[in-house]
Amino acid sequence: MNPFSSFLSLLVPLLVSLLLLILLLEQIWYLRRKRNVPGPNILFPFLGNVIPLISNPTKFWQLQAELSASVGFSVNYVFGRFIVFIRNTELSHLIFANVKPDAFSLIVHPFGKKLFGQRNMIYMFGQDHKDLRRHIAPNFTPKALSTYTQLQQLIILEHLKSWERLWSTVSPAEPIPLRLLVRDLNLETSQTVFVGTYLSSEARERFKVDYDLFNTGLMKLPFDLPGFAFRKAKLGIERMLKTLTHCAAESKKRMLQGEDPSC
Repeated sequence: MNPFSSFLSLLVPLLVSLLLLILLLEQIWYLRRKRNVPGPNILFPFLGNVIPLISNPTKFWQLQAELSASVGFSVNYVFGRFIVFIRNTELSHLIFANVKPDAFSLIVHPFGKKLFGQRNMIYMFGQDHKDLRRHIAPNFTPKALSTYTQLQQLIILEHLKSWERLWSTVSPAEPIPLRLLVRDLNLETSQTVFVGTYLSSEARERFKVDYDLFNTGLMKLPFDLPGFAFRKAKLGIERMLKTLTHCAAESKKRMLQGEDPSC
């Protein structure tokens, strides 16, 4: 046996033993933090439950919600992160009231920062978070909210009428899937409430496509290569940001003229 083969014969068992030790320590670390809280008891090494989260996010969060039903929260392990899923409203208020930088980390999605951006509000803490909240607070006064509800009511009624017309064209025994219809309703109400008339009809359609690309990208692995859903999502976000930047500029022009806000 040559020296290299002899070295490998000694190294391989050591590497295998080291790997098994790391996996064991990972399981112990997770179980010690989990304790008696509802959540999975066995982890997939290193990745945790990131595969079911990406392959079927609806089922993943439904299961997490079911686990949290008894005590109001549950735990999981995703891509090296120990996560806590909160179902209880009062507990959520207590957590979000603490905006210290070391209080907690909002995961949203294991690859979310690559799409939402490092400076997104959902990742802000401390003074940055307080300052931004102070700036956007006027958008949620009773007067402002009354503007939004009027817009939403008109849009919702129009969509309900269109659903009724759609239902009249099919057999009463044939069910109509509402998921995409409700999605279009929510998208139009959001667009109108946030940016009002500043979005042209063409921009709305492009926004609709890009938003769909964004949602699809959130459910895929972050392969930032041409043709992959994640790259399409990033490009879609760049287009949406450009559109919203234009809307903000148009809004500022209108504000300087002293006109009443409509969105």
